[in-house]
Amino acid sequence: MLDASNRLVPEGSYHMPLKPLIAAVFLGLVTMAGVGMAQTARESREEIIDLLGRLPDIAPLRDQLIEQGFRGEKLALVEEHTRLMMNDRVVAGYIADRLIALYDGDLSAGVATEGLVAPLYDSGVTHLSLPEMRFFHQMQRALLDAMSQRNCGLIVKGQMRPQRMEDTLGRAETRFSLKTLRTYYRIQRKAVRLGVTRAPRQLSPRDHARTERRIAQALRERVQSQENSRGLTRTLDNLAGARPAAACAAGKLFADVILEMEGKDLRQALLYLGRL
Repeated sequence: MLDASNRLVPEGSYHMPLKPLIAAVFLGLVTMAGVGMAQTARESREEIIDLLGRLPDIAPLRDQLIEQGFRGEKLALVEEHTRLMMNDRVVAGYIADRLIALYDGDLSAGVATEGLVAPLYDSGVTHLSLPEMRFFHQMQRALLDAMSQRNCGLIVKGQMRPQRMEDTLGRAETRFSLKTLRTYYRIQRKAVRLGVTRAPRQLSPRDHARTERRIAQALRERVQSQENSRGLTRTLDNLAGARPAAACAAGKLFADVILEMEGKDLRQALLYLGRL
């Protein structure tokens, strides 16, 4: 994808799993309790928050996690992660407000399907320390290696259904060590909590343009160094029409280019990425 200045840059529609798609645990739990939640919405915000805290115990989450491949300590860890998230009253209060807005017609169902706390991730991740931001995005990149090339490509192309993506990412997570998952989930919870009270950190127009040029130059150099440089360029020029395997390879390369940056360049690149 070359612009008027003959620069190779990622298109705005370039879907990369380097920002979280909220683990549909939350949306799934709320869907399972839909009727009761709507009735409770008429009663009080505090009762909704209390109900959210109980959902991990009353909804069939465990069966879903076992089906995805979670076992033993990893199963216990992801269940505890969900309980901690849903029992955080700051986060639960935000979710409750969105549920009330959805019930009152102030929030479209289309927005809800994006995930009730997805906006918190988008904002909160930008306020993490640089080591935490790097780890978080490295994990998103590593998830691509933990799934088939076809699934990877469909996610990169933005062509995988949300429910299938939830299952695919869940199965991929089971392949990581307990230590890695513990760190990943801790950072997730921190990002979500930060996102409740903070707007996304954004680049100034000048830094945005400078960062775009920096990424474009690094990406061009990396593509040109590859044996299949012409194929990669064609894929990046027409990602939507690329084969899943080719899209997967291009997506991984794009992520690697960004994650190999350091210091201020890395932070600005990750902030830039969050706006795609």
